[in-house]
Amino acid sequence: MIGIALLGAGRMANVHAEAMKGTDARIMTVNDLDDASAEKLAALTGATACRTAEEAIWHPEVDGVLVAASHAAHVELTLKAVEAGKRVMCEKPLATNYAEAVRCVDALGEEADRVFLAFNRRFDPGHSELQKRVANGDIGNVEQLTISCRDAFMSTKDYIANSAGIFRDMMVHDFDMMRWILREEPVTIFAQGSALIEPWVAEMGDIDTGNAMMRTASGKLVLITNSRRSSMGFDQRVEAVGSKGMLLSDNLPRTGLKQFGPGGSDAVYETSDRLRAFFLERYRDSYYLEVSAFIDCIRKGTDAPVNARDGLAATYIAEAATRSYKTNQPVALRTDHKVEWEIEPPIPGKSI
Repeated sequence: MIGIALLGAGRMANVHAEAMKGTDARIMTVNDLDDASAEKLAALTGATACRTAEEAIWHPEVDGVLVAASHAAHVELTLKAVEAGKRVMCEKPLATNYAEAVRCVDALGEEADRVFLAFNRRFDPGHSELQKRVANGDIGNVEQLTISCRDAFMSTKDYIANSAGIFRDMMVHDFDMMRWILREEPVTIFAQGSALIEPWVAEMGDIDTGNAMMRTASGKLVLITNSRRSSMGFDQRVEAVGSKGMLLSDNLPRTGLKQFGPGGSDAVYETSDRLRAFFLERYRDSYYLEVSAFIDCIRKGTDAPVNARDGLAATYIAEAATRSYKTNQPVALRTDHKVEWEIEPPIPGKSI
């Protein structure tokens, strides 16, 4: 039995706790700044609520630590858990800004390869199969990669105010996806954005709709499209076009039901089946597979398949996208993820 300390008792902590039910691991301890929330989640999982993170981490039956606390606490909790000799899975993002991400990776040293970063979309069955087939050369040399990500519902004002902008908060998932699928680093990025959904987003200095275009050193072209609201449901697609064909990881409908009328091959079918409306519904399988992979790393003592260095890389690209949007100019990127330009402040002007 693998023992887990769960740091955090909010929404994502509950998501991971639910996903862990299907594994042979057990949550032993829970800690949160809100004692009542920690006690509630501990009761649901048969764990012990701890008053401090240190108490939860150093529990004698804890082998791994899952960091799902507030974003600002990710770096310190990760470093404390690694110092205690525990394997760590850290919820996205690794850090609230580029400088903190660099500090974390530098402090981890070689352990950065063993810290599991929770970019759950890598574990989605459709996206994972697409990545494998690209790697196998099934569509030849990839020429274009298109990633669409549109949330079903608009975020709240409080969330937007503390998000640091769409590129750092939302598109960071897709920056990780493109690196994972292509196994190449982008060398240039040009990002644009607008506030098209809610007037108050523009008043806050933010955007709710954004695109980023990238090119890799070998010339592969990438287009990422994000929106804070989709009228048709949670829109999540990845399309890879190559010299020998195309791969598409498509949206998942709620049931897959279609109704056909008479007329044989010329019949027009109708469907009222909608897309899955929330990220927990769309990516439920990915969270279980992600947690299972983390537990497997603990059991086998292997490096993480997506690690802290990947978290730093995605953060770096997000910073470049933010700068490109604000300056309306392309930004050159380094493959060692070193910043040669001034970091732009969070779009809403409020630090997270």
